Amino acid sequence: MAEPSTKERILDSAEYLFANKGLKDTSVRDITSQADVHLAAVNYHFQSKDGLVRAVMERRIATLNRQRLELLDTFEQKFESESVPIEYALYALLYPGIKMCFEKPHFLKIAGQIISHPDEETYIIFVAHFEDVFSRFKEAFAVSLPHVSEEELMWRIHFLIGSMIHTWTNHSWLKTFSCGVCELREQDKMINMLIAFCAAGLKAQEYIHPLQRDE
Repeated sequence: MAEPSTKERILDSAEYLFANKGLKDTSVRDITSQADVHLAAVNYHFQSKDGLVRAVMERRIATLNRQRLELLDTFEQKFESESVPIEYALYALLYPGIKMCFEKPHFLKIAGQIISHPDEETYIIFVAHFEDVFSRFKEAFAVSLPHVSEEELMWRIHFLIGSMIHTWTNHSWLKTFSCGVCELREQDKMINMLIAFCAAGLKAQEYIHPLQRDE
């Protein structure tokens, strides 16, 4: 196997340090020391630390988005003129991220930082990477849920994304709160539970709380 290039070593080291030390608290010198490269290498390949942060995001998100859209394309071809069942669309959206929990956990720690304690510019760049994917999946959900208004659908997708991100970034808490009963172990079991939960929410009938009915 070929040795990783200087650029790859910088990206790998930055991803590890950003995840474990934090975006703001990690210096360029920390990264080049970890990667065992010259200090000037970051400027040569990425122009700046901000450029390196963007590159770390782009290399993982590009793969994540490609896998999602490839799965959705496959399911749209499978069901041809029919709408893609919600559970299939959710598999296409959620499975690549759950897979990343197991294979690239450092990046998901970074995503959690960006979402939980956002620097506005970094957050805007991060979210912009998902715009095309969001549009494709919103369309797929809308076709499968014709009884749900656009406003209601947007709220349900918002709740869905919240469940997905919380699973990405806070699954380790569950082991503590469940006293070890629940742990990130079985990828297929985890995706199946998340799909079941999110599908039920997307397909739910409109709900009005009894207290509101009495007003």
